[in-house]
Amino acid sequence: MKISSVLMRSSLWGAGVLLALCGSTNAATSQATDNQATLMGKASIVFSGTVSQLAATSFADVPKSAQTIVVRVDAILKKPAAVSLKRGDSVTVDAKDASAFQEGTRATFYTDGWIFGSGIAVKELGHVLGNTNEPVPPPGAGKNRPGQAPGQLSDQELKERMNESDFVVVGRVTDVHKWNAPKAKSGAPLHVTEHDPDWHEAVVEIQSVLKGGQVKGNKVVVRYPNQNDVAWAHSPRFTKNQRGIFCLNRDKTTGAPLTKLGSKEVSVYTCLGHGDALPLSEEARVRALLKNQ
Repeated sequence: MKISSVLMRSSLWGAGVLLALCGSTNAATSQATDNQATLMGKASIVFSGTVSQLAATSFADVPKSAQTIVVRVDAILKKPAAVSLKRGDSVTVDAKDASAFQEGTRATFYTDGWIFGSGIAVKELGHVLGNTNEPVPPPGAGKNRPGQAPGQLSDQELKERMNESDFVVVGRVTDVHKWNAPKAKSGAPLHVTEHDPDWHEAVVEIQSVLKGGQVKGNKVVVRYPNQNDVAWAHSPRFTKNQRGIFCLNRDKTTGAPLTKLGSKEVSVYTCLGHGDALPLSEEARVRALLKNQ
């Protein structure tokens, strides 16, 4: 047999294997896409999020078990209009297999409603690791404006973020201090986790309210994670005398929605997402976007 014949047969065999592998990969990708489409059709509540606690629940009405996990919502893909759910909320997920998750795991969850009370608990139908299946934005929504810095929120993203916020305020940070979580009746602190957020509180003096109506008093307490951990990588940190625009939500994350400010008991707010704290240079843009909503 000639060497050229051997080489030709080897090349043909290699090409056949490559085509088979490509075909197998394409089939697997197609099947995965079909499965996600099926799950999307079956599920009533679909969101991407980051696992913050294992074997835990986000509110007291939910029975805790080895299969319940707490997930911080990063984006909402599907939900009934009657369900109040927004980015930054903590949701209890009754997982099909909790061993598939670790604290800090990001995934898209396909779920059905389970328990509704002071929070939301859902039963998992399936999940896809990573923040996949993000909603398709309107044309041009994800594009930067002329002069927009890399990583800066687009107008559409900022509008969505402000829509999800209870308050949008202009203010100045007058104090920053560590917050020590109160202990439960068992004596253990609330929400112990490997990815400890190292909660801190910032006192923000309100200069104007752009969204949300009247704020009691002229100061609010904003609780935020000071830990630079994968679970809190996109959360803003605060410094004394910092001035800016803050997108605030009532605290549904730390387990203690009230705190002391001087002699008064006041509500706590959180500021957890990318774009929740903006420089004062963005004020004109923020006002214009709110006006056009």
